[in-house]
Amino acid sequence: MNILGISGSPRWGGNSDAAARRALEMLGGVAQTTFLRISDYVIRHCLGCRECMSLMRCAIRDDDFERVFEQWQAADVLIVSAPVYWLGPPGAMKDFIDRSHGLYAHADKPFTRKQAAIISVATASGFEPHEAILSAWLEHYGARIIGKVRLLACEKDDLLTNPSQLRKLDEFVQGVKARLQ
Repeated sequence: MNILGISGSPRWGGNSDAAARRALEMLGGVAQTTFLRISDYVIRHCLGCRECMSLMRCAIRDDDFERVFEQWQAADVLIVSAPVYWLGPPGAMKDFIDRSHGLYAHADKPFTRKQAAIISVATASGFEPHEAILSAWLEHYGARIIGKVRLLACEKDDLLTNPSQLRKLDEFVQGVKARLQ
């Protein structure tokens, strides 16, 4: 089994990175794990050109989108960790989601038989629409959501210094681990 931990945060080493890395450390005993930061790659904005509807893939070819999407497709389990920015995922993560539109009408959904868990990190609110965006996208492409957790953190390292939030994350990952075994 291959588990891909994804951070959708633009903040290197921030709370979403820490949550994804901690989840992968805890899951390392049951599977091969890989960490990926969306913001470490060049993923251009969707141009709204609609060429993807006839090409059945994104028309933009001069960035890292395809390479990153292939990593998502190669995984059996996706652990998606992202902060809440104005009720949704940050721009880099949203760009990645938008660029997958070329696969929207494919009969063979790219995440079929994949399991996905969502880790949302916010200061206080916005969890529901954030989770709705990520869940709808993952489920449309065939993934089965096996869990969601909401963590409270704001400044860099808040998560790692908050015992109650770390406990919440650890309990969530233990639940994910139990579903995978």
